[in-house]
Amino acid sequence: MINRRHLLTLAGLTALVPATLAACAKDDTSSSSQTSGSGSPASGAASQPLDVLRVHTPTTLAYTAPMTFFGTYGHLDGIVKEVAKDTWASVDVLKSLLVSGDTDLAATPSYAAANLFNKGVAVRLVAMQVWGMLYVIGPAGSAAQGLESLRGQSVGVPLPGNMPDLVFRYLLAQKGWDVDSDLTITSYPDGQGALNALLTGEVAYVVLPEHPASVSLARAQQQGMSLERTVDLQQLWAEVTGGEARFPMAGLVMPTALTEDPALVGAVLDELEAAVEDVNAMSEETVQAIATANEVPAPVVTEVIPRLQLSIVPAAEARDELEDFYTRLSTLNPDIIGGSLPADDFYVADPR
Repeated sequence: MINRRHLLTLAGLTALVPATLAACAKDDTSSSSQTSGSGSPASGAASQPLDVLRVHTPTTLAYTAPMTFFGTYGHLDGIVKEVAKDTWASVDVLKSLLVSGDTDLAATPSYAAANLFNKGVAVRLVAMQVWGMLYVIGPAGSAAQGLESLRGQSVGVPLPGNMPDLVFRYLLAQKGWDVDSDLTITSYPDGQGALNALLTGEVAYVVLPEHPASVSLARAQQQGMSLERTVDLQQLWAEVTGGEARFPMAGLVMPTALTEDPALVGAVLDELEAAVEDVNAMSEETVQAIATANEVPAPVVTEVIPRLQLSIVPAAEARDELEDFYTRLSTLNPDIIGGSLPADDFYVADPR
């Protein structure tokens, strides 16, 4: 087991908006035989420790921050010999890792996990971790009007047909807006393109997740522009749904074979909870380690962490919120979850 003082190096920040906010491709995918990190087929019985737990996450702080010390809290001792951490840069890479059995724990958008499962990939959802971190960024003073300030304006939205786009369009529709006439939505393939459009005046507003939202505000200030968070889409979600100001945005999946080992699943959940608790506590040591590992200034890390809405909820316990989320977004695009709600065995129960 790695020591907290001897961390595996995480990949640096390579993209302003991570591919974790993308949904899965719609083509059918056949299931594959999943193997443990040792290269041997995983068994339902915990007969011996897993040689290597291969963990893959996108580059967003919502995942790289908790993973900074993941594997050092002791919960995996005797269950896993080593934790190997890496990042994935696109949903195609994520999909390949899962289909080929080259990962043991992977972060995914919540509906991307359902899509893979429904298309026959042998994965199950273990836990939810990110509970909404989307914002509309716009000119200084626009927050006073909130959503109404967008009427008749141009709004840049990254990743058409995926998380930022679908959540934004769903909320507008529920507020009675006509997205074809009440505003102009301009789609961009990634968050960097959307941000550049905002900074160059091509659009007046942009939808971004954290931590890119905070980065955009800092970059604008450096360029002499004054921007702010015009709309907190989590708060808007609460207004529309009558529930909490959160939604199950992203979680973690494991190969089906590995989820049949309750000791491993329980240890992973314990380790995830410890990691998230550590990040949310924001000690000086933890903030500095996250900043160094991700090449993000410590003050930005401190500002961003509370907005990430990090909380580990075992999949089975999050099922009601997930199905509500899936159902709502499926009104815009049922293909994002593979055409139907996932079956019962998609949601891994907490074995502890």
